[in-house]
Amino acid sequence: MGGKNKQRTKGNVRPSSSGRAAEVLAREGGVIPGFVGFDSTVTSELSYVPAVHGAEDIDNLVDADFRLVLRKLSKRDVVTRLKAVQDFGSMCQERDAEEVKGVLPYWPRIYCKISMDHDRRIREATQQAFEQLVLKVRRSLAPFLKSLMGHWILSQCDTYTPAASAACQAFQAAFSPTKQPEALSFCKDEILTVLQDILLKETADTLSDPQSVTQEEREAKYVRMLTSSLLGVKRLLSLLLQDDRVALEQRLADLVNSGKFWKYSKHKTPQVRGAFFEMMCALCEFTPGLAQAEAARLCPAVLLSIDDTDPVVLPPVWEAVLHVVTMIPDCWVHVNSKKGFLPKLWSLLKEGGKGMAKSLHPNLMPLLSKLPSQVTDPALDFYTTFFTSFVQGLSSERAAMSPSESAVIVTSVVECLRYCILHNTENEEHQKKISSMLISQQLLPLVEKALGNPLLQNGPLFLLVTRLLVSLEKRVCLHKEDEDSNRKDVFQGLLTDFWEGLGLLFVRYVDNEEADPQALEGIASLLQVNSDSHIVPTEIFKLTQRVQQINKAVRAILPEDNGKTGVEGDGVEKPVQTVSLVNEKAFGSLQTQHFEDVVCQLAQLCLVHVNEKNSERHLIFLSLLLRSFHTPRVFSTLVELDDKISKDSGKDEVNMKNPALEFLLERVLVWLAEKDRSDTGHLVEMVFSSLLCCSKQEATRILNYITTMNLQWGIILQIIQRACADPDTLQNCNDWLKGAVLGEKLLGLTEELCKVGHCSPSSTSSTSSHSWTLISLVLSQHHNNVPLIGEVYMEKILEKLHATLSETKSLSDAGNMEPLISFICDVASTFFSSVQDCLVLLSAEELLLTVFQLTAQDQKHTHLSDSLLDKLRKVCLTGVQSLIQHSDYEVKEGGFLHSAAIWVKNQLLTVCLDIKSLQVLVLAVQSVVETIISVCNQDFSILFEFFTLLMPGQTEWTRIRGALPPQVSKPIYYPIRHVMWSLLTVSYILKIVCFISLFPACQSKLSTLQVLCPIMTKEDRETLVTLATQIMILCCVTDVYWCLTVLLCCLKASTQVEEEIVQAVLATVMEWRNSKEDWFLFSSDLSKATVEQLNLTVEIMRFLSWLVTHSSTLLGTNQWDFVLCSMLAWLETASENVSSLWNPWVQLFVCENTTLIVKLNQFFTSSSPDVVENLPSELTGEWTDFFVEGIYNLLLPLPVKIIDAFNEPDDPVFPLVVLQSVGMALKYVPVQQLNQNSLPPRFIADQKTNLPEPLQTLLNTFCPLLLFKARPLQIAVYHLLEKVMPQLPECDGEGDSNKSDDDRDEPCLSPPASLMAILSTCEELCDSILAGVQVGELAVVQPLSVEYSCILGYLLAWKLLLTFFKSSPSHLRAHYAQYLKRSCSLNKLLLHLFKLMPENPAYPSHGSETKETKTFFTESLSLAVDSMYAPSTLPHLACSVYYSTVQDLPAMVRLWWNSQEKRVSAAVEKFTIKYVSPVLSAEEISSVHSSTQMFDSMTVKARSAAREVIATYSVDDIFIELVIQLPQNYPLGSIAVESGRRVGVAVQQWRNWMLQLSTYLTHQNGSIMEGLALWKNNVDKRFEGIEDCMICFSVIHGSNYSLPKKACRTCKKKFHSACLYKWFTSSNKSTCPLCRETFF
Repeated sequence: MGGKNKQRTKGNVRPSSSGRAAEVLAREGGVIPGFVGFDSTVTSELSYVPAVHGAEDIDNLVDADFRLVLRKLSKRDVVTRLKAVQDFGSMCQERDAEEVKGVLPYWPRIYCKISMDHDRRIREATQQAFEQLVLKVRRSLAPFLKSLMGHWILSQCDTYTPAASAACQAFQAAFSPTKQPEALSFCKDEILTVLQDILLKETADTLSDPQSVTQEEREAKYVRMLTSSLLGVKRLLSLLLQDDRVALEQRLADLVNSGKFWKYSKHKTPQVRGAFFEMMCALCEFTPGLAQAEAARLCPAVLLSIDDTDPVVLPPVWEAVLHVVTMIPDCWVHVNSKKGFLPKLWSLLKEGGKGMAKSLHPNLMPLLSKLPSQVTDPALDFYTTFFTSFVQGLSSERAAMSPSESAVIVTSVVECLRYCILHNTENEEHQKKISSMLISQQLLPLVEKALGNPLLQNGPLFLLVTRLLVSLEKRVCLHKEDEDSNRKDVFQGLLTDFWEGLGLLFVRYVDNEEADPQALEGIASLLQVNSDSHIVPTEIFKLTQRVQQINKAVRAILPEDNGKTGVEGDGVEKPVQTVSLVNEKAFGSLQTQHFEDVVCQLAQLCLVHVNEKNSERHLIFLSLLLRSFHTPRVFSTLVELDDKISKDSGKDEVNMKNPALEFLLERVLVWLAEKDRSDTGHLVEMVFSSLLCCSKQEATRILNYITTMNLQWGIILQIIQRACADPDTLQNCNDWLKGAVLGEKLLGLTEELCKVGHCSPSSTSSTSSHSWTLISLVLSQHHNNVPLIGEVYMEKILEKLHATLSETKSLSDAGNMEPLISFICDVASTFFSSVQDCLVLLSAEELLLTVFQLTAQDQKHTHLSDSLLDKLRKVCLTGVQSLIQHSDYEVKEGGFLHSAAIWVKNQLLTVCLDIKSLQVLVLAVQSVVETIISVCNQDFSILFEFFTLLMPGQTEWTRIRGALPPQVSKPIYYPIRHVMWSLLTVSYILKIVCFISLFPACQSKLSTLQVLCPIMTKEDRETLVTLATQIMILCCVTDVYWCLTVLLCCLKASTQVEEEIVQAVLATVMEWRNSKEDWFLFSSDLSKATVEQLNLTVEIMRFLSWLVTHSSTLLGTNQWDFVLCSMLAWLETASENVSSLWNPWVQLFVCENTTLIVKLNQFFTSSSPDVVENLPSELTGEWTDFFVEGIYNLLLPLPVKIIDAFNEPDDPVFPLVVLQSVGMALKYVPVQQLNQNSLPPRFIADQKTNLPEPLQTLLNTFCPLLLFKARPLQIAVYHLLEKVMPQLPECDGEGDSNKSDDDRDEPCLSPPASLMAILSTCEELCDSILAGVQVGELAVVQPLSVEYSCILGYLLAWKLLLTFFKSSPSHLRAHYAQYLKRSCSLNKLLLHLFKLMPENPAYPSHGSETKETKTFFTESLSLAVDSMYAPSTLPHLACSVYYSTVQDLPAMVRLWWNSQEKRVSAAVEKFTIKYVSPVLSAEEISSVHSSTQMFDSMTVKARSAAREVIATYSVDDIFIELVIQLPQNYPLGSIAVESGRRVGVAVQQWRNWMLQLSTYLTHQNGSIMEGLALWKNNVDKRFEGIEDCMICFSVIHGSNYSLPKKACRTCKKKFHSACLYKWFTSSNKSTCPLCRETFF
């Protein structure tokens, strides 16, 4: 037992077992204990091993891992139990079957408990684990089935669906479908016992422990168990065979006889009530005898609960209702239907099922069919109330808002109406009254209600009414064949009543001048559906969707209440066209005369209102009627209504025997020609409804006639759109579309639209918009890749558009042309994008070329707006893409690419283009090339041909070279054949050189030359150097900066320049120092300097830097003085102008100055001896003694000044680049300069320090900058402080030597206080940043954020501290380590590091792959000030810090690792073994090999392969050999010291020395060589006669390396002070450890 963290006694490998304890009690006391674990009144929490004889043997059958997992299952913690269940499932899957079978005797008790756990995840995992157990043990589970099956059935009915599903899956895995009834039959009594106990005996407090489970959780579990038990009874009955069900009836009778059981029907929880009614359904279905016996309680419980509208309860309630009324014939004897059942039913129906219509209403017709006469009498009143309540439910709030609810109610209403009508067709008076009432008082009012309700119109009502009528008609025909005149008359009478009523209803709505558009919409929808009544009922759902489409189309055409039309022009949404034959069968299976009479009557009424009142809404309604009912009789009815028939020319051209054509010519075309009509979509529909009744030739003649009527172009557009609406109509109109009449009309329209100068901007109105839309349509609309109109007319239209665009290029002002061009762009874009192989036409390619030329010219020439140019570019790219996609396209003469290339080349060679025009041209060609590349994939043959055409020929190149100006003696020419952008670049150079003089210079010319200089020929660069040098020597002020820049550009491009030229330039610059001193800006206020002055000074600095690096041999004493003095003067100027660093030109000034300082430092520290010998004799001494001090006296305070002036690193003007360049220069500061710095003194009150004032000031000044949010500054400060860290321990050593060795614990000494203060601040910040990250996970740090800067500063500070620690002598290192131990800083660091190091610290390799994997531990970290940010920097730095920590502080890391919890220590060990230990061990062994440390009387050797170090110590006759073995997890594991050979040493002394060496290597923070040196020193002292400390048995103390000095006055033995202090504090005594006398 013992404490939680106490280690188990050595050798005690078996855990404690209550089973063994029970056996011991039985064996020793002779009595078997009567209890095992803790018991309760209902459930017994038994142990996992039963308390019987032989428990020890049974316990041994259970695998140790299984025992551990099973023990965890009894823990209170949810996560622990969940993990244990998951582990159990995994073990069952992985282990052998025999091992798993050993668990079976204990599994039932465990399963019965955890399968009912409060946590649903545990329940689900339990079933999944059970499945794995079942799959593994198979038949071996049989002996335990009875104890398992009850809870197994409960789990299959778990309210948490995934858990129930998993339990069912386990059940199916255990038993095949044929075996399942047998298994349940075997266990049926046990199952029912479990279920009955829960239902009748258990409570919330008995199912759960009230002491450990909250009231809420207990209630939730109780409700869940009740629900599962009720459902379990249902599942048991459904799976058992009939004989087993009969056998269970007596047991079930005991259950249902209980009063508590029937109370569940009124339980407060819906889940319980729902499960109860599901069980009632099962009783009625599987045990009808028991249901009949309990009818007195069953019927009221079910039939009087129909008002329970909870979503969980209502479906099973109504299922139970149907079972009861079906299985129990006398159910109404036990229930008062008039007072109890029907009022609740009426209330439910009136409220539309209270939102549960989908579950309730489908049950109403089955219920209606089972209601006996005693419930429905008097029948007329019953049906009246029933259907009135039914229809009233459609007005309920939920039904009015939900289309699906409304549809369910409507469906149920009509189904019930149909049922009642068909069951009341006897020729009796009361049944006639019922049928008549249902038609007149229920069905027709429902239809009338739908006419004004869009929700009902979009629903299935019209379809269902149609099905009802079709059903009645079929019965009329059926009884007609059977010659049953009475039944036939009844059905015929019902149909007559319906149609008469419906006709009167429709006439009432239509015969009204202010007819409701919504009602007309409903009438049209109903008639449309009736015309499609031949569709079978199985397609009801599809037809519902079609009705919704019809209604949508009707709403788009019918006018609003204010008389305005729903759509205009081409926006008409076409409804689904009903294809019907032109004969009397157009009305589907509704063959009654009434239907056709109604349609004709409505059509006549509409025509009367149109003729007399000019009613637009009636005209639209007439169009809808004709769309669905285009039959000769309807058209004849319309024609006969007219008293007069007009005689005109149009009539002679058609066959007037066709009433449809007569109506079309005499009526529709007249309406269509009216000028003031804005909406003509419905008239166009009338035209095509009429054309459906004529032949193809007649349709062509009529459409040609309409084309010549001079109608508005919008009407022609609508006609063409309607003709293309479906393939059949398009086929009928094909001759008209491709004919000459329409083609000439469209060509004339195009010419009219493209007239330039004859139309004002106002001409592009809505009418013109329709015209352009029409042109776009006929060009882009294709059917089976065949043009809509004739190809001849298509080419003519394209030629006209091309001609119009060509005229635009020649206009001086295209302002008035923009609308026209915009329209043409729209047409061309649609044509190019929608028509396949459209550019096969020559006119289309010419149009595309014109568009390209417009986009490739400057706006000053085309006068086009930006928006129009963007549109033209898109059209051009669309056309090029369509062109290249053509599979057979070739670059041929006259084609687009050929013509475009020739035109571009001519523009470059013959036209005088300015830079802007050239840029526009280049961008246009670039867009074309990119489009070609994107389409061509890998085939660039087209692109190659295009480039070939684009390149000038040899003659043209010769002419270009001869056209260069005289200022350039040699041509600047760099030919790159077959490369497009090289051509354009060279052309760009030629334009500048040919047409713009080089001098005076401008920034654009200068930038161009800087870019082109590296690719110029050697001769060209030499020419530029000559020109620049000549002009600079002439001292032309305006061109000095230009010439110096060009000269430097050529020099950096490795141009060979004669020494005389360089010397002449340098002499000229030195002359400027005397004559033009203001050019150098010495001691100037840079905020007042101009950009030109700053740029000139910068170029001088760059020139001097180049001289120092490349031509130092040309510099004499005067030249060196000029360079060094100028550099120092510029630095002083920069230091005085820190406040002006917001100016980027001032920043450039400081950066180039520091670059010059870096070049000088590199020169004087890295030059070869030959170069140094040729320098002036006193130059090196002056640099070291004077200039270095002057530089760093100014440079060291500069970062602090910058930070003080700009304290917001996120400010856009923050001079980050200056800090970077200053950091690069500070990298070269000598250590001596840091030790004797002249920084302003900075001290902190109460700061304990042994450091000299300059060093303390240096640390106090720069340590805080490690946290500043500027990465270059942080790294620069790190490099700066790293130089002084090795010197700081010397100061503590001097102070420590003066301290006396008093009686105290192990002494501790703080590292530099400034550095520790930064670490303390960083620790808190890192704790908050990394709080949510677990050890082993990689923290995601936003690059260059505040968090990034904090973590970077923290790691850099630790790098400095580890450098300081490594440089310390051994005795001081122990003091520093003790301080770190007390402050816990190292512990926090290690936890942080394992959140910052990646799981796989692979080094990002950019070169060739090698066999050895590079990691962050094998590759050194480069922290350069000027390096760019890399994502791997922070992880690499963290790995570097960890490596230094385990290398320099191995004992402290080992101590930390041993103190961590198992998860953390395992993760640390795994990572260290894999990545760190191999590298560190190899380095330790290598350091022993390469060590130059020599020991008197001791030799050290290393074996790298075995990771061993052998130390041999010999003095006189004594010979000692020790073998040091590095562990695999070094340095986490302890170093093993093994015995080698020994001569002349006693065994006890030998063991002491081995223990001492092991102690030193384990507890000292250093390398193996340092540990061996310490051990040798200890042994030497022993031989010198110094006795061991009798506490630690060592001469030299393992931590502070002191000798035993404190002697006992009684026994005279000496002890270490630290050992005595620990002895006194741990024993709470002050006696001598040996003689036990008082120590004083």
